[in-house]
Amino acid sequence: MAKKRIIQIKRKKGERYNHTKINADGLKFDSKKEYDRYIFLKDAEDEGLITNLRTQVKFELIPAVTEEYVVHLKTKDKIKTRTLQLAITWTADFVYLKDGQEVIEDVKPSKALLSDRFVIKEKLFFWKYRKKIRLVYDVKDPI
Repeated sequence: MAKKRIIQIKRKKGERYNHTKINADGLKFDSKKEYDRYIFLKDAEDEGLITNLRTQVKFELIPAVTEEYVVHLKTKDKIKTRTLQLAITWTADFVYLKDGQEVIEDVKPSKALLSDRFVIKEKLFFWKYRKKIRLVYDVKDPI
């Protein structure tokens, strides 16, 4: 029996690819395509094909740059830390286990719309974690 899902659709002016953001099942999705892939993966998890499905998993690609400095107080000196540059991160759409192997997926509208920013982050991700990002262009792509 199919579960009833509550969907809230929100479109903002000036979105990059004109996607419609969706809030469903207490989760936020950047596009309808990403939401449809979530439903497909959730069904696969219910059937036992995959396990440990997670959404919006953040990976640190380059750590933050910090420095320590001394604050001179009346009675003592205190060492504090400040951030000079924030960390560079990438958020995967889906992470799950299939046959004991971790799969990292990112839903994209098409190969033609891969941004330069994403290509660089994909290379940094592979360099740091030695794992490939599985790009999904069709919601029904096999797992």
